[in-house]
Amino acid sequence: MSSKNRRALLLTVVAFFFTANSSYIGAFADPTIFYMTNVLIHLGLGFALFLAFLYTLVKRASKLSFGDAWWIVGFLAGIAGIALITIGNLTRYRWLLYTHIALSVISLILFALKEHEWLRVSRRVVIPFLLLSLLFPVSARLYAKYYGPSGLIKNPTEIPLTMEEEGGGVNSPFFPSSATTNTGTTIPANFFMTSHKCAECHKDIYDQWNSSAHHISSFNNQWYRKSIEYMQDVVGVQPSKWCAGCHDHAVFFNGRFDKPIKDQINTPEAQNGLGCTSCHSIVHVRSSMGQADFEIEYPPLHDLAVSDNPVLKFVHDLLLRADPEPHKKAFMKPFHRQNTAEFCSSCHKVHLDNPVNDYRWFRGFNDYDNWQASGISHQGGRSFYSPPKPMKCADCHMPLVASNDPAAVDGKVHSHRFPGANTALPYVNDDKEQLKIVTDFLQDKQISVDIFAMSSGEPTEAKPLASNGQKDEPKLSSTFAIGEESMQSSAPVVLTQPQEITAPLNKVNASVRRGDSVRVDVVVRTRKVGHFFPGGTVDGFDVWVELQATDNNGKTIFWSGKTEDDASGRKGPVERG
Repeated sequence: MSSKNRRALLLTVVAFFFTANSSYIGAFADPTIFYMTNVLIHLGLGFALFLAFLYTLVKRASKLSFGDAWWIVGFLAGIAGIALITIGNLTRYRWLLYTHIALSVISLILFALKEHEWLRVSRRVVIPFLLLSLLFPVSARLYAKYYGPSGLIKNPTEIPLTMEEEGGGVNSPFFPSSATTNTGTTIPANFFMTSHKCAECHKDIYDQWNSSAHHISSFNNQWYRKSIEYMQDVVGVQPSKWCAGCHDHAVFFNGRFDKPIKDQINTPEAQNGLGCTSCHSIVHVRSSMGQADFEIEYPPLHDLAVSDNPVLKFVHDLLLRADPEPHKKAFMKPFHRQNTAEFCSSCHKVHLDNPVNDYRWFRGFNDYDNWQASGISHQGGRSFYSPPKPMKCADCHMPLVASNDPAAVDGKVHSHRFPGANTALPYVNDDKEQLKIVTDFLQDKQISVDIFAMSSGEPTEAKPLASNGQKDEPKLSSTFAIGEESMQSSAPVVLTQPQEITAPLNKVNASVRRGDSVRVDVVVRTRKVGHFFPGGTVDGFDVWVELQATDNNGKTIFWSGKTEDDASGRKGPVERG
C-alpha cells in the first residue's frame, strides 16, 4: 500500500473513531466521568485535526483543488469549535454549535465520497456507518424526550397514613422530616456551602439569592433561631428535624442536627441558609403532599466543580464552556421548569403529627392547595375570577429580570430574590435594595380594599345556623382551607336580625353624625395572590385593616387600627383582615 493510501487509511480510522465519539456526545449529556472523558477526547482530537488541516492549508495553499474541499470544510468546522469553546457553548450561541456540527458532517461526507484506492472496497462500510452515526444521536434524543422518564412530579396511588410512613420512615437519619438523600445516608455539609463557586459564572443570580429569604432561612435568621432553640428546650432535638428538612440543609443532611443547635449556633454550617444546591441538587420530589418530600443527590462531579486545584479547575472550566449540557442536566430537572408549583409545595406545604407535637395531626401551612383551588391555577372549580392564563408560584415570586447571566434567555433570568411578604429580614439586615423590591412587590395591586357598606353599629343577636347535618355550635373563622381540610364543606352560616344598610358607598350619599355608632363592611379581595392572604405560617403574621374617617375640614372623626391612638387618645379596635 502506498504512503498516500496509508494516510487515507489512517484518516479513515481516525474519522471512524471521531464520528463514533461525536455521535455518543450528541446522543447523551450525562454528568459522568465516562461522558466527560469522551468530551475531553473530542476536544483533544478535534484540536489535533485542526492543526493538521491548518498545516495542510499552508503547505498546499497554491495547489488547492475540489478534492481538498473535505479538509477545508473540516478546517472551518475547527474554527467554529474553537470559537464555541472560547465564548462558551451557551443558548445564545446555539447557532455556532449547529454551524460546527453541519460543517463537520459535510467534511465527513466529502471525505467518504473522495476517490481512494482503499475506500473503493470499503465504502459499503463507511457510508452506512456514517449514516448510522448521524441517525443515532437524533434517535436517542427523540426516544429520551417521548419515551424516557419524564422527570416530572407525580403523586403516588397510595399515600402514607402516618408520619412514620413518610420519607425514609422512623429509621431514617432525617425523621420526622420527609427529606432524604438518594442513598438514604448523610452527605458532607460543604456540599451546601459552595454557592460562592456558582457565583463565578452566575453572579447576577448569586447576588439576587444573597439577599433572599431563602439565603437567610437558617440560624442567620434570628426569628427562626429563637423558635428552634425554644422548640429544642421544650420537646428535644429529634422533633426539630421536622423544621430542618427545609431550613437547615448544611447542618441537617450531614447529621449534625442530632445535637442541640445552641452548641453550634455560630458555625458556618448553621449560618449558611439554603444554598444553590439546596434546590438545584434535588433529583426527585415524591409527591405534592409537602413536608420536604424530596430526595437530594450528591453529584458525582461535584468535587471537580468546586476544586481549588488549578489543573482540575482549568479542566472543569474547559469542559463547562465546551459542553454545559451535563451541568444543566445535573442541576435543572424538568420539574424545576414544568412543575414549579408542585416543586415549591415540597417546603411550602407542611403538617405535623405526634412525632413532632406529641399530640395529633395539624396543618402547619398550605400555600400549594390554596393555589390549586384558586382561579389563578385554572384548576379551581369554585373560583369566580380567573386570569387570562394560569399562573404558578414562579410567575409572581420569580419574575423575569434583565441579566447578562450565562443562563439568561433573551437577556432575562428568573429573579432569585423571591419577593414575598417578608420586609423584616431586609430591614434588620439593612438591605435597602431587597427592601424596596419586596415593598414594591407588596404594593403592586396584590389585594384590593373596598369600603362597601355601612349600617347601624348597635349590637344584634347572632345565631349560628346548622348545616350539612352538623351540630348547631359556634364556629371560629379560619385561615385554612375550609371545605378542603375539614369535615365542613362550607363556611359557617350565621343569621342576624335584618337591618338597613347603606351601600354601595361609592354610589350613594352616605353620612354619619359625631357620636353615631356604625358598622362599616370592608371587602379585602386578593387580586394577584394565588393563595390565601396572608399566606405562609399563619401564626407568624398579623394583618389588619386601618380605617380613618375625617370630616369636611379634614379632622379625624374616628380611626380603626392596631397601634396608633384615635382622636380621643384611646387605642383603636383591631380589625383583623
